Amino acid sequence: MICSIPLAALLAASSGQDPAWTQAKLEATSAEIQKDVEELRGVKFLRPVKVKLSDTAGLRDYMRQREAAMASPGRLHRDECTAKLLGLVAPGLDLRALEMEVLEGQVGGFYDPSSDTFFLMDAMKGAVAKVILAHELTHALDDQLHDIDAVLKAANDETDAELAIRSVIEGSGTNLMNRWTVAHGKEIPASEMQELSTMGADALRKAPPLLWKPLIASYFAGDGFLSRGGGMNLTMKPADPADVDRAFREPPRSTEQILHPERYWDAGKRDEPVRVKFDTRKLPEGWTELAQDTLGEMALALLTTPVAERKGFDMSNPMSVLGLKFTNEPAKGWGGDRLILLGRGDDRFLQLVTVWDSVKDAGEFVGALEKVAPKLFAGPRDAAAGWVARFTPTHFDVNARQDVQSPVFVVVRAASFTAADDTAFAGLDVPWSSGRESKDGPAGSGKEPGGSAKDGR
Repeated sequence: MICSIPLAALLAASSGQDPAWTQAKLEATSAEIQKDVEELRGVKFLRPVKVKLSDTAGLRDYMRQREAAMASPGRLHRDECTAKLLGLVAPGLDLRALEMEVLEGQVGGFYDPSSDTFFLMDAMKGAVAKVILAHELTHALDDQLHDIDAVLKAANDETDAELAIRSVIEGSGTNLMNRWTVAHGKEIPASEMQELSTMGADALRKAPPLLWKPLIASYFAGDGFLSRGGGMNLTMKPADPADVDRAFREPPRSTEQILHPERYWDAGKRDEPVRVKFDTRKLPEGWTELAQDTLGEMALALLTTPVAERKGFDMSNPMSVLGLKFTNEPAKGWGGDRLILLGRGDDRFLQLVTVWDSVKDAGEFVGALEKVAPKLFAGPRDAAAGWVARFTPTHFDVNARQDVQSPVFVVVRAASFTAADDTAFAGLDVPWSSGRESKDGPAGSGKEPGGSAKDGR
């Protein structure tokens, strides 16, 4: 559901008044900062990192190429359908265009794992680019040691697992970047650091949390995870290099583990997701499976956020940054989930099976979800009336299973039907089973029938 960021790293650009960077200056400065990164991390680069200048057109080409290489063909449609059918964004919003606007406003440089190359945007001016170099060269070091693309591909395009891995990647870059900035801050004019915090602000202010919050979380919550503190690492505690290496070798399996680090680092509190599996041999007649996904705690926190609080982000306001929360009470009892998306012509049907640690946790989720249920469309199916085929929700309900004590399952269903008199929704259901997920993959198969859904509005 969370829009995939097709970049290894993102940081805000600066347009300071100092002379522009040249290729020669970039290479010389990069060589210096590579030595700093090695000293801070306690390990050597395996080979030199190539560095080049890029422009906006080059960035766009890179994002398209990364998306084609890393995302499955149906990924974008799956994510857009999920977000719109569940009411996270308006059906008519050009989600992709807004995502690109947010990213372009925030990119000062990027590291490309496929070519082992760091690109600095040619609009960058001033010494603040050194901060970006420290971040991106950390990505380069992690890539040489752990193969970032291979780690990302192991997430299999799943929202939750991929965001957990991205949080390790960006958390590593952020943690070392902050340490470098503390040591070398006198080299960076205060005016440039201030400008760094305001670039791209307009796009972030109008973006829905779906776009900006997972992006910001990968930096801040990822840093907190690696420093074992949880939340934001406000004290800039250095991450233990052994912890960073372990997190790449054995990536956290969920955003739950990112948000609650003890559920990864503490063997006695380790909490692996409950895996839900759909029986796709028994799809409703006439429907075709389009995609599956696992959303995770962070995504369900977005889903249960009151509509009035779903606002853009003002990164220039320190209180906005310090007040950031990446989960909430209705999502904290998450134990696992699985989503399936079906298609029938322009009709779409989504079934989300969520797993909760207790009846209380499930009740909090249901109560919050009922308050933010998507506004259902009841008018004529034409654009003039606001209809957007495949994306406008026409049906929605929630069913909490109370016949088991722990874990508890809550089934959410949503659909977009092109026929106003279609009564098929009531009978739509994909059978599923569940089992505790092990380190090596799904385990167990305590079968729970899908059950019929009740009106949760």
